[in-house]
Amino acid sequence: MSGICGLLHRDDRPVPRESIHRMLDALEAWGEGDPGTWVPESSDAPVGLGCRVMQVTPEDALERQPLVSRDKQLVLIADARIDNRAQLAAELGLGNIGDLPDSACILAAYEAWGDAAPERLLGDFAFALWDGRRRALICARDHMGQRVLFYHATPTTLAVASSIPALLTLPHVVPKLNEQKVAEFLVSIQEAGTTFYQGVRRLPPGHILVATTDTLTVHQYWSPEPRKRIVLGSDREYEEAFLEVFGAAVGARLRSSGQVGIMLSGGLDSSAVAAVAAERLRAEGRRLAAFHAAPRLGFQGKAQSGWIPDESDDVHAIAAMHENFDVTVCRPDGRTPLDQIDAHFACLGAPIRNASNLPWVEAIQEQARDRGIRVLLNGQKGNATISFSGLRTLRETAVRLRWRQLYRELRAASARGKRPVEMLKHQVVLPLVPRVLLKGYGRLRGSRPEPIWSRMCSGINPAFAEEWKLEELARERGRDAMTYMRASATEYRVQVLTATGDGPDIPHTFRARYGVEGRDPTVDVRVVEFCLAIPGSQYLREGQDRWLIRRAMASRLPERVVRRTTRGAQSADWSEWFGTMRGEIDAELTRLERSDTAQRCLDLPRLRELVNQWPSVLGPEHQGDYALTLLNAIVMGRFIRWFEERYP
Repeated sequence: MSGICGLLHRDDRPVPRESIHRMLDALEAWGEGDPGTWVPESSDAPVGLGCRVMQVTPEDALERQPLVSRDKQLVLIADARIDNRAQLAAELGLGNIGDLPDSACILAAYEAWGDAAPERLLGDFAFALWDGRRRALICARDHMGQRVLFYHATPTTLAVASSIPALLTLPHVVPKLNEQKVAEFLVSIQEAGTTFYQGVRRLPPGHILVATTDTLTVHQYWSPEPRKRIVLGSDREYEEAFLEVFGAAVGARLRSSGQVGIMLSGGLDSSAVAAVAAERLRAEGRRLAAFHAAPRLGFQGKAQSGWIPDESDDVHAIAAMHENFDVTVCRPDGRTPLDQIDAHFACLGAPIRNASNLPWVEAIQEQARDRGIRVLLNGQKGNATISFSGLRTLRETAVRLRWRQLYRELRAASARGKRPVEMLKHQVVLPLVPRVLLKGYGRLRGSRPEPIWSRMCSGINPAFAEEWKLEELARERGRDAMTYMRASATEYRVQVLTATGDGPDIPHTFRARYGVEGRDPTVDVRVVEFCLAIPGSQYLREGQDRWLIRRAMASRLPERVVRRTTRGAQSADWSEWFGTMRGEIDAELTRLERSDTAQRCLDLPRLRELVNQWPSVLGPEHQGDYALTLLNAIVMGRFIRWFEERYP
């Protein structure tokens, strides 16, 4: 884990050393010890680079960044964990890979392949490299964007950094609120490249930026689209191939100088990661520390239908199958999402979505940090990869006129207690009806499409949504309800994998605040490509959804977990701690009513109405209005106030 920064003067002016030092000061939380800098005295290289390193892997102790090539022409700064180190060493003749930091692998890859190097790397990385021969600054971000890099470009400068606050230390980077980003964020249709600061951009996942004195280009070198189809001879072969790929992805993320932990629910995704990690760690004589978030002791509340409020029993059942498995149950008693929200703003420079999860996430991060754990595994994107349900493949079965197969799947689903008529309606009929007919049918019934802010449980001001034409923008980006409904199995998964390009910003911030690095094997590029390439029949068979992961984990997880059809409710006890926030929310709303920007962006009258009509007992039926609409709007409003006070 590292914090990196760089400044290029595209008009050939020397870079002041103090500019790099200011950026490094803002990155203090991203590293340990003294930072490294490279600022040449000569104008031959109008660039400056800086890096702060935090030791997470054994190889991090070898880092000496910025790293300069032997011929002095290349200088690299990187925030990276490279997973194909051995392969690169063999291909590039690097010698004993144990003696090399990950940055050396990146530098050697660039020396061999130039701008094609990022595509040849596996792992999580963001880097900036000065090439003196080309007089170019090259920046890249890993395939799935698990490491973050921001930049600000003008005709005469390019500044890059691991955090927005670092960029804002430069005099020419003037903080101005990007209200379009506010609007898009409030309805969850934001794009990966934008931030809440006008002129400050995020390098999207799988992209490379090349800047010279004359040009600045950004292009995509990889996207999660299936490049090939994998066809094997039997179900067993698919299972074995999956376990090989998934096992390699998990194994690569166990490289740590300390004990490895995992954020574990009782669901299939994180449980699968935990089971494979425990197996591999046991072979090395190491233990796995599992952290599970549960409601407070004595909680008797209910969750929505199909969801369970407390998965602790499942987690303990998983631990019982693995002798090197330690479980810590974290109960965020007394915490609320607003307790540390300003600290998040200061570190992230942005609001946080789904703030209702903050109490339990922060509790886990703190306990992991206090135990000296630097790595926390998770399975956050598993629904789009390893545990894809397969239900969306039913329409492909229908399109290919495989009626018998479709009938068998629906009948088998019925035998498993599912509702085949509803499956047929939502997975086959409605997605295949032409869009114009669906709209015409709606008009005949006198119904109007639900506004995007209502569908997304958003507290946005409808006039503000209209100003930024969010309905049209959602359609352009494929985020509207009809496009979502009609998306094929592959299109849907690609949507899930790419929908929130700023998603990695949150764990990135936790890395800085708590010194704990999140790692997700379910977004390993090898796992993504494999899961998108195999037939849909591996995910749905005889009415059983998530068939691949259930088979693969049958001997590694308790049967109760493998066969589970319910899902765990995050922050199941939200109604109890939310009730304690009424006074704070009321006061915050009063402050927002004095902000012109908040009035323009947020539907403050509606939010006030929710506060005035606060139920005496909050239940699952109130979650949309209160834990989503009200809380997320209050967080956005608080960010707007924070921004206005910090940058008047």
